[in-house]
Amino acid sequence: MDRRQLEQELESLEEELEDVKQEKHFMLEKTNIHVPGHARHRFDAEIQEIEEKIKKIKAQLGQ
Repeated sequence: MDRRQLEQELESLEEELEDVKQEKHFMLEKTNIHVPGHARHRFDAEIQEIEEKIKKIKAQLGQ
């Protein structure tokens, strides 16, 4: 990937990360329904995966 593609991918991943964090917050904090523990773990795993991808791209960009 060239630099422009990496920067676009980084921007996309950062937006996706924010969306997942907002969804997690809404589901766990703002609803009055019980959310099973495995749902919380799924959110956490997805967040961790996206953060790892962001970290790799930033390393490639030298940030």
